[in-house]
Amino acid sequence: MTSGEYVYELATYLLTSARGCIEEPLLYGPLRLIEALSRLVTISQYAPCVKKDEFLLAAKKRIDQNKYVVMQSEEEFTKFLDSLIKEFTAELKKRNKLD
Repeated sequence: MTSGEYVYELATYLLTSARGCIEEPLLYGPLRLIEALSRLVTISQYAPCVKKDEFLLAAKKRIDQNKYVVMQSEEEFTKFLDSLIKEFTAELKKRNKLD
């Protein structure tokens, strides 16, 4: 797949997700967003100008392992998202030398 094809596929996913959110159950919105994040992380495979990011690749792995928890428990899915936010916040501080 070329970089252009990859970006088009991601754009199409986002577009159809937006449409789906109108009629789908409320929790599908966050699920679709976390799926989009998972897909975005792999952009470095298709666009050489985007540097591979080990933190984001590790986050993708966690996302892919946990995203469907939303189907079993809204509470557990929320906890998962909150834990990712904490990790991203810590990484942001580290990258900006704020810790």
